[in-house]
Amino acid sequence: MNKSLRNKLIFSYLAVALITVLIISVFIRINTNLSLLNLVTDQQTAILEEEVQAYYQSQNTLEGFYEYYLQVGQFYTTQSLSEPNGPPPLSHEFRGIDGVVDTSYKALIPIFGYEVGQTLPEQRLKDAIPVKVDGETIAWILPDKKHEFNLNPQEELFLRRLTLAIGLAALAGVVVAVAMGILLANGIVKPIRRLTKASKSLARGELRQQVPVTSKDELGQLTTTFNQMSDDLAKADEQRKRLTADITHDLSTPLQVISGYIEMLEDGEVTLSPDRIEVIKAEIDHLRRLVGDLTTLTQVEAQTLEMQFQTISPVELLNRVHQIYEPIALRKGVSLVMQSTGDVPEINADEGRMLQVLKNLVENALRYTSSGGKIILNSISNIGLVEITVADNGAGIEAEDLPFVFDRFYQADKSRGTNRGKMGLGLAICKALVLSQNGKIAAESEGKGKGTTIRITFAQV
Repeated sequence: MNKSLRNKLIFSYLAVALITVLIISVFIRINTNLSLLNLVTDQQTAILEEEVQAYYQSQNTLEGFYEYYLQVGQFYTTQSLSEPNGPPPLSHEFRGIDGVVDTSYKALIPIFGYEVGQTLPEQRLKDAIPVKVDGETIAWILPDKKHEFNLNPQEELFLRRLTLAIGLAALAGVVVAVAMGILLANGIVKPIRRLTKASKSLARGELRQQVPVTSKDELGQLTTTFNQMSDDLAKADEQRKRLTADITHDLSTPLQVISGYIEMLEDGEVTLSPDRIEVIKAEIDHLRRLVGDLTTLTQVEAQTLEMQFQTISPVELLNRVHQIYEPIALRKGVSLVMQSTGDVPEINADEGRMLQVLKNLVENALRYTSSGGKIILNSISNIGLVEITVADNGAGIEAEDLPFVFDRFYQADKSRGTNRGKMGLGLAICKALVLSQNGKIAAESEGKGKGTTIRITFAQV
């Protein structure tokens, strides 16, 4: 396929070169031939004009010009043969000349079947060239505009040499075109071959293929896009593997607890007490929440999650969340502060989904804010936008983890457990729900131990 493309490019350059050279060669050949015929006509006209003027000045009439012209021509021809240094012979062949007439339109030489002395119709003189003596027209020369005459051997030799030169130039042009075609085709096909090779590796599952970008044209843009796609596929594959492992872990833990209790009950090692029932119920609730969260994320990504958009007040949303979580925060020793006022414009969103988002954010803030800490709920208007923030002065997030806190099951606390503490699906669901309502969400933190601010932005109504 690559060779075929290469050959097609080379043949394309060759075809263009051949067509171009052919057109130019034909044009030059025709134009040169025409120019040469015009030159002969002009030369013969000039010679005949001088002879007519010379005869008129010596005779003061043009009667007998044809006989004189023939005699003088023969005399000079003979003289030039016997005397090499004598005057050049006068040519009396009428190449390029149809004839000569006097001012009465009488033929001075035989012309168009008219004998000397016969009068020509005036329409025959439409292209005639005047012959003047002292500013007075004494005759008219009729040039051969149809070029119905033959070139002499010297002129034919000139045309043959010119044709040979054109042929050699055309051949050189074709050779250069083929050479340039090969070079250019190789330059185009080489990056395509690299892309094809990388694509085959990608198809075999060898992700994160990177192809050198050697130009800024369409091929360069295609290569850049391929590299980005390959990198995204690798990241998505890593995320998928991590997600699978995290889901397996989150599912296996409650299942192990439940199955352990059931096995002990079957073996008679323990009895079914209210406390043990509560533990099993809690693990089942955990499984239900996990499955529900995954279902919500899947529906949002598939755009099948139903949304009930309406005009709602951000301040009212925050007030409801504050009322729900204030007692929980007090029991933990955390101050939950409501700073938003009633002057904030309304937004167009799903009230139930926004409550779900804010609840997740407050629960997450409570999880990472120690006793004595503070969580601030606020909403403000900013140049046509409404910003809703949930800020805490808790554990904070390091700069290297900020871009990934909204990824599924991303773990950002390196001081916990197996090098990373689990963030779960809460923030991933928040991001998915906010984006599905045409909003934006971002996390801000100055670093570990300096708190975190989650900022949600909507266009105001």
